[in-house]
Amino acid sequence: MALPAMLGMGAIMAFATRVIEWIVTRIASRFTNRLAGILIWTTLYISLLVGLAVTFAAIISGISATLPNDLAQGIGAIKPNNFEACIAAIYSSKVAVWVFQQKRQLIDWEQGRPVI
Repeated sequence: MALPAMLGMGAIMAFATRVIEWIVTRIASRFTNRLAGILIWTTLYISLLVGLAVTFAAIISGISATLPNDLAQGIGAIKPNNFEACIAAIYSSKVAVWVFQQKRQLIDWEQGRPVI
């Protein structure tokens, strides 16, 4: 009587292992898909902000180069020497805040709290 009971336990264990494997696979798949989406959006957002900052700096430099000499000197008196660095710092802080918000949402999602 012990031999058929042992054979049944093997089948039950194989079935339980497959069910657990399926559950873990689904959870991992959902997590990786969400993480990949977050990484894609983060990369897109950062590249757009960097492109905007570079474009803005090029426009400011281009305007200064095409203006008449007296007007360019007037703008040079108003515009600080580290103007591009200031713009980069502003956009970097915006990116940092956005990344921390995304991190908080990811942590909230992992812990099962509602994500706003």
